[in-house]
Amino acid sequence: MKTDPSFKLVAALILTGVFLALFDSVHAAEPKAKRTHTRSGTYQDSNGKSGTINSTVTRGAGETVRNGTLTNQEGQTVTHASDRKWDKATGTGTVSSSTTLPDGDTMGRQGTLAKNADGSISGQGTFTGYAGKTSTYANTTVKTANGATTAGTITGPNGQVSTVNSSAAKTGLGASTRDTSVTGPNGKTAEKEIATQVNPDGTGTRVIQVTKPDGTTETRTETFTITPAPKGP
Repeated sequence: MKTDPSFKLVAALILTGVFLALFDSVHAAEPKAKRTHTRSGTYQDSNGKSGTINSTVTRGAGETVRNGTLTNQEGQTVTHASDRKWDKATGTGTVSSSTTLPDGDTMGRQGTLAKNADGSISGQGTFTGYAGKTSTYANTTVKTANGATTAGTITGPNGQVSTVNSSAAKTGLGASTRDTSVTGPNGKTAEKEIATQVNPDGTGTRVIQVTKPDGTTETRTETFTITPAPKGP
């Protein structure tokens, strides 16, 4: 049985570490003054590869803009950019993102957000893969006591459906986790687990473990510094 293209697309998003978590919509930006944080550091993975990471996040006025790069030891760079806008008055928003590989190939996402009567947030939109094929997605995000959960589906170009489940939680002072899994129409699952620790001085670590559909795992450990350092509790 051939793997559905939509599953390949989302699995690729997870495995390359640039999947824009669907539950991010629940943390829609409030209309505050804009502020920018930069993050820079290095990474080492379980395959012996290493490189540098750099990103900038600007939040405020109902918008969150992210720009980042990952450069490996051979000097090859992957870039990622995203823009999320939220209108508190109408309870609606938009999301967009794009990722460009070293060879210039690009993958993108476009979508809309809407707050429901029960407080949950619905999202829908499209993913356009590196091969130019387009898949559609729909999801619902619900707040939890210490984070949020999202459940959704992705429908590929051929009509087959994959399921996506994700959760985010604050687990302690400066500590958080984010887990995302994608199960294809053939029942195979890819999973990405992220554990992040940010210290009061802005230094931190992030451990990313990816479990592939065949059960094998890969791990990437990042060490970084955020400037300016996040404000304390």
